[in-house]
Amino acid sequence: MVIYIILGSLCGIFTGLIPGIHPNNIVALSFIFSPLLGENYPYFLVSLVITHYFINFIPSALLGVPDDETAMSVLPMHKLTLKGRAYEAIFLAGLGSFLGVIFSLVISLIIVLLSFDINKVYLVIKPFLPIILSLFILHQILTSKNIYDLLTIFLSGIFGIIIFYLNPSFNSTLTAVFTGMFGIPLLLNNLKEQKFITQHIKEVEFKLSYLKSIFFSSVVGFFRMFLPAVSGAQLNYILGKIIKEEDIENFLVSQGSIVLSNEVFSLLAVFFIGTGRSGTAKALETLNLNLLSLLLATFLASTLAFIILINLSKYLIKILQRVNFKVVSVFFIFLSSSIVIIVSYNHLLYHLVVYLTSIAIGLIATRGNMSNMINVLTFPTILMLVKP
Repeated sequence: MVIYIILGSLCGIFTGLIPGIHPNNIVALSFIFSPLLGENYPYFLVSLVITHYFINFIPSALLGVPDDETAMSVLPMHKLTLKGRAYEAIFLAGLGSFLGVIFSLVISLIIVLLSFDINKVYLVIKPFLPIILSLFILHQILTSKNIYDLLTIFLSGIFGIIIFYLNPSFNSTLTAVFTGMFGIPLLLNNLKEQKFITQHIKEVEFKLSYLKSIFFSSVVGFFRMFLPAVSGAQLNYILGKIIKEEDIENFLVSQGSIVLSNEVFSLLAVFFIGTGRSGTAKALETLNLNLLSLLLATFLASTLAFIILINLSKYLIKILQRVNFKVVSVFFIFLSSSIVIIVSYNHLLYHLVVYLTSIAIGLIATRGNMSNMINVLTFPTILMLVKP
């Protein structure tokens, strides 16, 4: 098991560091090699996705570039980066993530020990999912702060209907969408910067108040099982309205916790309600894996990912302070765009149009709340759920 967890971690480091690249795309490509991995393939998948979300806090803090899950954390992380506290921001998000995984695993074990039938709850809720998802959208509309928020909600939603509901989508479609929406726009904004701000790496003090943030975030992440096409960023936005965090540090811990608990429960949904809530979870549906093995693999992958995050972030912070920040941004724009072209070679023209449209919507979203772009999945999901 361990060697495959390490292999998955290496892939997760790659996807986590490259802006806009989603682990679902690597999952789709990895099916080619699944016969070689055999019965250990599930451990590779779990480690890949867990490591991805840990490592993704690095580009969120250092480049200001999030993905669909970390969109809510990018601004507070970048604020600390501007104060020379990038390592602290990454550490706090990572700490929240690791403890969020622990809390999520404990909640899962309690559910198993009590023999609580979550599937019955899901079957009761399922007919109301279109209404619940519509309420999420209504909440976004009512809490919009400017015209750019409203444009992002409706443009991303209509765009999602066109590419995921009215037309056939491919494995590479998600790559083009997420890279274009969440990766390139903020990298383009970074071209204005010449030099990376001097950073201070020091030990971070642990506060007991973090445990409250982590607990509530993990509980909220649990409801991810019942809500398809709702991201951790959206759930944490709502959580923030319910629980007023004391400071930016608690907020980052909370963000990290919900991102990983969200992903853990999306994986565990395969066992609890019979359907996964992410590309990785969908892949696990077709594989033989018992619950205890999944829980153990998740714990080992999270522990390794947290250790990697702490050490890799220190190294990259030192590297970035020696190079031209504009050059780094240009490099990632070129690399991310090249990956989109490579994985889209079978339908290149179509995906170039999707990619450029995604960038345009992303540029609009940078002026408001970027997590609203998740409606690219929410709108078509509602239509799929109400379809006879």
